[in-house]
Amino acid sequence: MIRKLLLLLLLALSAPAAAQQAQTLEGTWALRLDGSIIMRWDLDRASQAWKSVWVKPDSFASDGRRFGSIRMPAVQRRSDKAEVLGDWVELSFPREGSEDSDTFRFRVLSPTRAEMIYAGTGLPPYTLERVGEGALLGPFDEGKTYGAPRNSAATSSGSRPRPAPSGSGDAPRQGPPVIGR
Repeated sequence: MIRKLLLLLLLALSAPAAAQQAQTLEGTWALRLDGSIIMRWDLDRASQAWKSVWVKPDSFASDGRRFGSIRMPAVQRRSDKAEVLGDWVELSFPREGSEDSDTFRFRVLSPTRAEMIYAGTGLPPYTLERVGEGALLGPFDEGKTYGAPRNSAATSSGSRPRPAPSGSGDAPRQGPPVIGR
């Protein structure tokens, strides 16, 4: 009887630790739209310092909600700055050949969901899902716009995400930012 009580007490005490560990931000997170992984972030905390690899298509067009004109192969960008802001971890990814960075903020919502904000853009948060390490981007169908309403008149009339600017310049200042660099 005492053994059973001790076992139950031990299990009860270990449950909060397991729940806290399950809700860690460390791991692999994906932005999945219409069944396809559009991009992925591999988040790691070594010695209390956060770092990440952002895996994304080589190029794409986006208005912040929809992603189209996706061209592979996938490319990787490594974070160079990290900061903890309360429940959030902010990571910056330098743009090649530029002094600018793409900065994202992440926080855990549940063991399988995280929220991501593309900092400084005014875009609403994205919900990311936890995926296995090394999860591949895609699959992508040529000509498909991901995240678009399925039966939208705007989509069928030719309103498509704007193409990403070539080179490493800033996104246009008018309308939603383009994030396909």
